[in-house]
Amino acid sequence: MFWFSSHQQQQQQQQPPLLPTLPTSKSKIRRTLKAPGRPIAIRKDHITDTKTLLIVRPQGDAQSAVAYKIQDADGMTLYTATGRKFSNRPCREFRDASGLPLFELHRKTSFKNNWSVTLPGSNPTSPIAKSAVQRSSFSAAGWGNCNFTITFDNVAAADGKQPEERTLTLEVQRHGNVLALFDIVDGDRKIAEVKESIRHNEKLALMPASRLGYRPVLDVIVTPGVDMALIATIAVIASDTVFASNY
Repeated sequence: MFWFSSHQQQQQQQQPPLLPTLPTSKSKIRRTLKAPGRPIAIRKDHITDTKTLLIVRPQGDAQSAVAYKIQDADGMTLYTATGRKFSNRPCREFRDASGLPLFELHRKTSFKNNWSVTLPGSNPTSPIAKSAVQRSSFSAAGWGNCNFTITFDNVAAADGKQPEERTLTLEVQRHGNVLALFDIVDGDRKIAEVKESIRHNEKLALMPASRLGYRPVLDVIVTPGVDMALIATIAVIASDTVFASNY
């Protein structure tokens, strides 16, 4: 009896510690992926008609011509985003595969978790889309663990609608304990998903100390009827907010 008790104590002492979990914002029920009831876009020519996998690969630094590369499942580059300090404008330039500028991502200096999306060379005060942190989701872990929204003029809305009727807000919900995961939700439908890639990362930062400077590859799933450029932009914003504030 003494041996059993002593042996049990030794086993308990030898058990490895459980992996710590990352604090997340207020938990919500996760939905299954479902295409929206109408097309959603800030660029109609980038709407996908099939369920699509995108791979967001961080690289370079704040001065790099390519700080993010967004590829399809076959490894073909669809979009790139520059470093925030690449040009004389403090923003990320978002380009298509040919190098044509699509828009710019501006991060507010006064509140770094708020972003705006503008046409190339436009004033940041005249955005075509803007994101904001949901203060109700704030936790002790900080703003990087919060949900956020992105509001824009849905250019794919039915003809004849007034501008205010075309305005659409998507909610980006943060989930995940050890690995980061984001659901992009339109009303009651999850139209896209962004998550740390298990397949495409050489290593995963499972311990808090190993996450310093960590910039993981992200897998992005986009449902039919949704603008891939829009979702890729949201994925870059999510990556910057959580992982790469200095890039």
